[in-house]
Amino acid sequence: MRMALLQLNARLGDPEANGRQVEAAYAGAVAEGAELVLAPELAIPGYLLEDRLWEPGMRRRIQAESMRLAALSGRVPLVFGTAHPAPSGRLWNELWWCERGSLRHCARKRVLPSYDVFDEHRYFEPDASPQPLVTFGDHRIGLSICEDLWADPQLGNVPVGYGVDPIADLAAAGATLILNASASPSALGSWLPTGKSAPWAIPSKEAQRRRLLPGLAQKHKVPIAYASRVGAESWLLFDGGSGLALPDGRWQGSEAFEEGTLMVDPAAPGQPWRGVEEGPWLRKALVTGIRDNLAKQGLQALVLGLSGGIDSAVAAALAVEALGPDRVLGAAMPTRFSSGESSALAEEQARHLGMGFLRLDADAPFAGFGAALDQVFPGRAFSLTDENLQSRSRGSLLMALTTEPEIQRRLGTDRVAVLNTGNKSEAATGYFTLYGDGIGAFAPLGDCLKARVYAMARDLGPAVPRGVIERPPTAELRPGQTDEASLLPYAQLDAILSSALEAQRPEEGLADDLALLLEGPALEQARAALPRILGLLRRTEFKRRQLPFAFKVSPKAFGAGRRIPLTAL
Repeated sequence: MRMALLQLNARLGDPEANGRQVEAAYAGAVAEGAELVLAPELAIPGYLLEDRLWEPGMRRRIQAESMRLAALSGRVPLVFGTAHPAPSGRLWNELWWCERGSLRHCARKRVLPSYDVFDEHRYFEPDASPQPLVTFGDHRIGLSICEDLWADPQLGNVPVGYGVDPIADLAAAGATLILNASASPSALGSWLPTGKSAPWAIPSKEAQRRRLLPGLAQKHKVPIAYASRVGAESWLLFDGGSGLALPDGRWQGSEAFEEGTLMVDPAAPGQPWRGVEEGPWLRKALVTGIRDNLAKQGLQALVLGLSGGIDSAVAAALAVEALGPDRVLGAAMPTRFSSGESSALAEEQARHLGMGFLRLDADAPFAGFGAALDQVFPGRAFSLTDENLQSRSRGSLLMALTTEPEIQRRLGTDRVAVLNTGNKSEAATGYFTLYGDGIGAFAPLGDCLKARVYAMARDLGPAVPRGVIERPPTAELRPGQTDEASLLPYAQLDAILSSALEAQRPEEGLADDLALLLEGPALEQARAALPRILGLLRRTEFKRRQLPFAFKVSPKAFGAGRRIPLTAL
């Protein structure tokens, strides 16, 4: 049977637009000869609409659009995800099988995830009953929704046991084909130094699917069709990964982050599952995150501080790739401690990318702040206060650019936002200035350890000048300052954070964990620095609460999936 798997990018809170998207894809798939069409989980409201799901008006719109789609279905079944009120006041997460103008069958999600970024029990009611099969031609088809697929105690990858296994139930009932509609956010696995491995390292979401889908198809001897959404919703990134797992372990699959229709057929041969490379995946993920978040938030252009450093250079290259050079402006903002090399590298990159560029004198507002303090504290010495004032002067200038009429004219829009350029290594240790380099609409690199930023810079090729990659990272807030002298060499810092933060290893075993990632003097230096770095991680939670959200690309990101109270130090 020739099936169409719709890998779509929904728009949260716009069921009518999402319905039209499903309708158009359904019509195209039927025209191409599809005998069954499967759309993702919650294709009509989008995943996840969060507390807007409580709005009565929104619920009515979701229901009306779902019924409209059901009415236009033809002899080719259209199977799509939607939501419907449950007697408890919450909702059912449902998969509708629509055929010949009516809703023929409805399956409800049985397993609701409530870990990491997931909190589905807040909105949905789980269905306790096994789902009946749908007879279609020679097939007996089982319907399942996202986490239903992950409940297998051997192949699943969830931190808690569910006590039910919906896929096993469908197979035991005699399913000859299983459909799974998903909205599965993706992420890379644990960061490890090149050539190193660790038994506690967390695999990427793609690697988990690579084990799960063919494993289930082989275990139950039934093909499993998997349709998942693409795109970005705030901090979550959806890479799709739709495809058909065959009982012989082979796979018919789609490209990551590519919206469209994938035609699959259980009777056609599959291929071995090809793993994705981290660099290209990360680049696509972050470009998608920038592009989608601007479009879905009603923003159209970005300004960012272009310092000549690695983080701003990578962020600028990704922004230009996402939006085009005409909608991105970089600003060099030197103070008295800035080197000429910094501005020169920033200008070189801007010229290569074709993006807008200007220089603003950040020393003037910095001097003004200092003069105001000198009046109250005569004879005061240069201190951390002055370092922070430089960063805040730059932040204020960037915010000013977003509403400056001449900048809006250059960018062709008044919907301008600041792009945050910070990375995860610095966020973890509080090595940033609140209301300074901590500002922005969102942070594309905020879940990337410094090592991944460097890898991205190399992957971007000439878009990032070699001089940027080769110079020591520095905030240039005082003479002779370097980041690694203030913190720790990034290779050692990232090894600590990979184990302690991303893999959530027990604190008492971190010294042993580091021995798998580092060696020699670097290992001893990292072990000696452990109490200081862990202390910074604990004490700076209040600063991270005020950061722009970051796109989740690691197993454990700051934000919704890591809930640390501010008063528990």
